[in-house]
Amino acid sequence: MKETRFCHSVWTKPMKGNRWNIADQFKNNLWLFALSVAYVKKHGHEIVLHTDSFGKEIYGQLPYDEIHLTLDSLDVHERFWAAGKIFAQEAEPIGSVHIDGDVFLKKQAIYDIVGDGEVDLIVQMIEGNGTPSSLGSCYEDNMRLILPALNKNIPPEFNLLQNTAYNCGLIRFNNPDLKKRYINGYKSMIETCSKDPSFVKRLIADNNLCPDIVMEQWWLKSVVEYHGCKVKTVLPECDIYGEAVKIGYTHVIGSDKYSRIPVIKERLLEVSPDLYVRVDKIISRL
Repeated sequence: MKETRFCHSVWTKPMKGNRWNIADQFKNNLWLFALSVAYVKKHGHEIVLHTDSFGKEIYGQLPYDEIHLTLDSLDVHERFWAAGKIFAQEAEPIGSVHIDGDVFLKKQAIYDIVGDGEVDLIVQMIEGNGTPSSLGSCYEDNMRLILPALNKNIPPEFNLLQNTAYNCGLIRFNNPDLKKRYINGYKSMIETCSKDPSFVKRLIADNNLCPDIVMEQWWLKSVVEYHGCKVKTVLPECDIYGEAVKIGYTHVIGSDKYSRIPVIKERLLEVSPDLYVRVDKIISRL
């Protein structure tokens, strides 16, 4: 089996701002990231961290193979929470697999799936079922926020009519041109929006708005379809839970993960007792 390179990203600015109005995110996320790292290391793969100086002080104590201060110079609004992930991917070589810190790769089957270097892109799954309202009001609300700010600067690949997006809890680029187009488009859009006073004012006024759900996930699917790229999804559009259990893939999505920290701690103790002790000591000093 060929070893696959995985990467995590920790941009501390959104956590300092108490994303989702949740406290103690540095401590709780450390348990999640530790378990995510533990599974990758258990299966014999490399995992690296892209972070900022403050993140290195805490998360750099986990057993990463490399630590890069890629995000020290990242200066965008904290509500563009995916920016850390995007800039980390830009710094990574083609074929590297970025996983969120709340993604757990528990069985060999998932490593076999994401080790595919023949497709242009691998992502977690498709969101939405092809109906106009399938993506819900979250996408609609954020689209109404973004489009006026972009005005005439909407990238040509941006599809206003699509009814599905990509969940990027796991993402691997094998096509360098696709990766470049996607990242450059993302960076251009957040720069344009950040310069629009109305956009910034509305964003600050409504903590439920999350523009990156469009910038990261909607935008990626638009670019892929525009250029006719070949995509593999880890999870199918039907029976997502059943397939996830079968291949050993878990993504604890959203703020729900923080209610599951006791279970995460138990699992880490089983998978890597030494790392459990290390994390417990780190947190006791925070």
